[in-house]
Amino acid sequence: MKAWWESLTLRERSLIGGGMALTLALLIYALAWQPFRAGYRRLQQSVIEQRADLAWMRQAAQEVQRLTGSSNNAAKTAGEGQSLLTRVDQTARAAGFGPALKRIAPQGDNQLSVQLEAVEFDQLIPWLGTLERNHRIQIVNLSVDRTAAAGRVNVRLILGSSP
Repeated sequence: MKAWWESLTLRERSLIGGGMALTLALLIYALAWQPFRAGYRRLQQSVIEQRADLAWMRQAAQEVQRLTGSSNNAAKTAGEGQSLLTRVDQTARAAGFGPALKRIAPQGDNQLSVQLEAVEFDQLIPWLGTLERNHRIQIVNLSVDRTAAAGRVNVRLILGSSP
C-alpha cells in the first residue's frame, strides 16, 4: 500500500486525501450527526406535548378538587351532627314519602333497613340520588316491586353511611 501511495503524483495524493476527508465527513454526518439531530428534534416535540398534557392535567386536577370540595362540603353540612336514621327520615319526608314510609330500622352499626309502600318511581330515583350525592349514604341492597297502581312501587332497601 505504501509503494502504491508513493507511486502517485502529488496531485493524485491530494485528490485521494481530499476524497477520503470528504468521505469521512459524510460518514460522520450520516451515521452520527444526522441521527443525533433527528432524535433531539423528536425529544423537543415530546417535551412540548408532555408540557401541554401536564398543563391540562393540572387544570383537570383543580377542577376535580373544586368539585370534590363542593360535594364534600354539601355532604358535611347536610349530615353534620345527624345520625343516619335522622338523615334518611328527614330526606324521605322532605321528598314527600311521609305516608309511604312504613318502616326504618337499624341494621347493625352503619346500616338501616327502609320500607316504602306505593311510592312514585319517578320520585324515588331522585331521592336515592340525593342520598348518595349530598348525604354520602350508599345503597347496599335495593328491592323494587311494582304495585297495581300505575307508576307506583313498593321498595325495600338497606342503606349504609359511607366514610
